Formats: sequence, C-alpha cells, structure tokens
Amino acid sequence: MSVIHRPALRPHFFRQSSRLSFYRVTCSCSPRAYHSEFHPAPAPFSPIQSAILSSALARVPEHGFSSQALVLGAKDAGYLEVSVQLFPRGIYDLINYHLVTQRLALKERVQFPAFTKLTTDQKVRSLALERLRANRDIVHQWQGVS
Repeated sequence: MSVIHRPALRPHFFRQSSRLSFYRVTCSCSPRAYHSEFHPAPAPFSPIQSAILSSALARVPEHGFSSQALVLGAKDAGYLEVSVQLFPRGIYDLINYHLVTQRLALKERVQFPAFTKLTTDQKVRSLALERLRANRDIVHQWQGVS
C-alpha cells in the first residue's frame, strides 16, 4: 500500500478562498458585462421571490428583519411557509431586497432636469437624503436583525 503525500495547504489559501466565496455571495453581478438602453437588465429577483419578499418587507416595521417576517410574508403572498427555502441566506436576502428595491426606486423619486445648475455635491446630498427618508418606516428595526 503506497501513501500519497500531499503538500500542506498554506493559510493564505484559506484567506483567498474565503474572500472569493464572500465576493460571490455578496456580489449580485449580472451575467452580461455591458449596459444597453435597448436591452434592459433582467429583474434582480424572480416574480415569486419578489412577491414573498415585498410581502415580508411590509411585515418588517412590526417584526423586524427576522425569519418570522419572512414566513409571514410567504403566507401573505399565498405561499406555504416552506417557500422561504427559496432564500438560502434567509433574512439577509430580505435585507438585500430592501436595499436593491430602494436603490432602484431612487431613480424614479429623484430626477434632476437638464437645465438645473446643481453641483455634484448638491446632487449627491439630495440623493443621500432621499435614500435615508426611504428608511423612515423601518429604521427602528435596523439594530434588531435576528
């Protein structure tokens, strides 16, 4: 019987590996690497996921960003409790849904006409304030992620 000797894995391998897997989990990159106004980007969530997550988001002011809000959202959307298995990251998918939908909605809420003489600082301030206002219903739940 022969013994196969394998080189020991170095600690930097694990750091790179975990960094890469963290990037894959947190980055929701689209499959294409270009932007075209003629071919809009696909929706970030499937219709079923959007239905469940939007219903769950309505429960966040009362239940916080919790698995309970996710389960109640599934029930409210007409799905079984087991439907929350569509979200492998659980409540972090709910948080991501809130952040993505608010970012996409910001485009419709704040418009800068071409003839305005706003500086870049003023535009950034306006966008940041509007984005913060979007959290007014759930801001008391940010610390309560469970």
